[in-house]
Amino acid sequence: MAPLIYRAFEELLANPRVLTIGNFDGVHRGHQHLLGWVHQRSTKHGARSLVVTFDPLPAEVLRPGSAPLRLCTIDQRIALIGACQIDDVLVLRFDDQLANQTPESFLERLRACAAPVEIVVGHDFRFGRERSGSVEMLRHWCQLLGFGLTVVPRLDLPSGAVSSTRIRALLADGAVEAAAELLGRPYVLVGDVVAGQQRGQLLGYPTANLRLIDRLALPADGIYAVLVSVDGSLHLQPGMLYIGTRPVFGQEARAIEVHLLDVRQDLYDRRLTVLLVRRLRDDRWFPSIDALIEQMQADERSTRDVLAHLPGDWPPPLARVMLSAVEGAVSTDG
Repeated sequence: MAPLIYRAFEELLANPRVLTIGNFDGVHRGHQHLLGWVHQRSTKHGARSLVVTFDPLPAEVLRPGSAPLRLCTIDQRIALIGACQIDDVLVLRFDDQLANQTPESFLERLRACAAPVEIVVGHDFRFGRERSGSVEMLRHWCQLLGFGLTVVPRLDLPSGAVSSTRIRALLADGAVEAAAELLGRPYVLVGDVVAGQQRGQLLGYPTANLRLIDRLALPADGIYAVLVSVDGSLHLQPGMLYIGTRPVFGQEARAIEVHLLDVRQDLYDRRLTVLLVRRLRDDRWFPSIDALIEQMQADERSTRDVLAHLPGDWPPPLARVMLSAVEGAVSTDG
């Protein structure tokens, strides 16, 4: 069941809650681990579970010139949180006023509106103006007011720690399979199809040119085997994704193009959700158009082979949850 969504403290109904607070960008396996604790503790208390999150993300307001790109859209974030059996999601608009709230003031608003019986946070949780609120301060506050506090240790996998920063680094290297291990699902791009230069049509590989939404992080340039949903459909179509600067044609602007293998349809003004399966190769220059076409034919064979060997239950359930969240996102230039 989808969570109830609130946009202000004052909208919350006065129900006892177990809650957590955070950005939850990407809702990766570390986040899922923490949200599992929220669900478990709320069940124990017979209370509703609540996630307090922010849009825009704090870094996008506090340091807009250097804020990291997102790992999912806000609608996907909400859907993924709900898939972790969370009852309520409070999406607070992060602005200068909220950024300047002291930890004490923020907690007081939380106490007055969310009726917490317990708060669940990660071991490195920080909050309030200039991140001055700490776990130790929160523990003192909870003890003072008689609330429970659960501090969840960091989740480490055999491959290392799970973090949004590490996932972005893997994507920047094109390591989408390693990123998927940390996310618990394939990495997903969402974009609107816009007019292109139709070079793919001339090459025998017509492509849909994507304008990404919600400042999504791009993986490294190259060719990827993908599955594609059109307008949130659960029917996934095999395809190839190209990210790069088209060095054969001497272009400098980065392009994001999708070729559907077995379908010819008008995709203009449609919204595509692209599930990245595997990176096949990097983007590179070819000495001639014929050499490029020959390589594209090899890429198609590789793509078909990769997709043919996916497990029968692929993609995982969390990826399908994201497909249902495609309609509400606000389109912006990627």
